Amino acid sequence: MIQTLEIFYSFQCPYSYLAVDRLSEIEQKFDVNVLWQPFSAKAAGQTGYHGSSISPDRASYIREDVVRLARSMGMPLVISDEWPEHEFDPERSTRGAVVASDLGLTLEYNIKMFDRWWGQGQDPNDQNFFIELCDDLDINPNEFAGRISTTDTRERVRGNYRRGKKLHVFDTPTVILNEERFVGIDRICALEERLTELGLAKA
Repeated sequence: MIQTLEIFYSFQCPYSYLAVDRLSEIEQKFDVNVLWQPFSAKAAGQTGYHGSSISPDRASYIREDVVRLARSMGMPLVISDEWPEHEFDPERSTRGAVVASDLGLTLEYNIKMFDRWWGQGQDPNDQNFFIELCDDLDINPNEFAGRISTTDTRERVRGNYRRGKKLHVFDTPTVILNEERFVGIDRICALEERLTELGLAKA
């Protein structure tokens, strides 16, 4: 029987960027249906989670840790010394993920957005960024911009955040399997072990 996984991720989070490739392979390895849930307090109009909610010491360690991880994984990473106090506004990108899901482009959108944001250090709110991303995804930028600006899309972003909080999501990436939480890039192995225990590995 196919299980449903919910992956809560944030474009603000460098760990989500480093995890996206491995998380994208889960559906290929296991009989699961993956729901990608963009999760951002700021995009949902809430406070906390990133920015001022992270102590300076923890932020300093995260910057050190993600640089080390990116190097070991052979992934490019551009992270400012001023992150997370000064970070790109995630609202437009998060709403874009909701619309991309409707268009059947969730994975492509996420990978390209993360690569440009963290791999290249580009501002996702720059107009050229947006146009080039739409071009890569072969979608009309004007239509896409219209859809991400609707009241319905904004409410769905808030709904994703509320659902995450209901499931006790406190950091990203978090994968939910039958209300069991796997938090962080280092728990992906534990998730795969659990899926194997449940007999969900594909032959």
